[in-house]
Amino acid sequence: MERADLAARLIAADDAERAALLQSHAALADAALAYTLKDICLDAWASDPVRATGAAHALEIFARLTTDGEVSACAAWSAGIAALVAGQMELAVKRLDTAEERFIALELPHTAAATQVSKLIALAIVGRYDEAIECGLRALKILEAHGDVLAAGKIEHNIGNIYLRRDRYDEAEHFFRASRVRFEALNDDRQLATLDNCLAYIQSLKHNFRSAEELYAQALKRAEAAGLIATQAGIESSMGSLALFQGRYDRALDYLERARRKYAEMSMPHESAISEL
Repeated sequence: MERADLAARLIAADDAERAALLQSHAALADAALAYTLKDICLDAWASDPVRATGAAHALEIFARLTTDGEVSACAAWSAGIAALVAGQMELAVKRLDTAEERFIALELPHTAAATQVSKLIALAIVGRYDEAIECGLRALKILEAHGDVLAAGKIEHNIGNIYLRRDRYDEAEHFFRASRVRFEALNDDRQLATLDNCLAYIQSLKHNFRSAEELYAQALKRAEAAGLIATQAGIESSMGSLALFQGRYDRALDYLERARRKYAEMSMPHESAISEL
């Protein structure tokens, strides 16, 4: 059995089954497995929260059965993500701080800094914007020093989101564009689709409608290529709203109906209802 297979089984199991699986596959129960579970948790938290929390619970059981410090640190990180999924933002911050402290104690400053990508989101949601930006900029220096382009880009994206929430559009655009350069270097359509959507929204707020339309079209193309249905629906909804504002009613109805259908197919009635307004 490969670690990826074991991780999948651990996520799907209950707690008793998880303990039994870890004990019966002791040779695979190491730090590498912990990082595999942590990565699954991070990748899935926004798109598949059940899978993300399953990975977090598996790591919690794993940490009880070992004295490995990296397993314990990964468990704290994933527990922070699980709290984020559950909407418990203050708890998420505490658990992510614990993860950071554990990685620092293990002399893993790069990994410690990467935990702050998630913490930044939690801080922003509870309105601790200045603290979130300070946290992000501090982590960004470490990530850049270690050449972690992906994590650095995510930090910049999140900082841009914070400035956007505060209606500080120039600062938001600055960080979005810096992040975009990193993701273009990685050819990461998933990240670029979201970024182009954010940049398009800023352009629409600045009444740069032609630029907004071009960015929305590019974002939609990237989202389709990456198979990101929810992202596609969000972009189409934004394109419909922009067309409505411009008085282009046929175009608005077309895009809003596309978004409504996608949300309905994904069983997201609250979003579908918004598209119907």
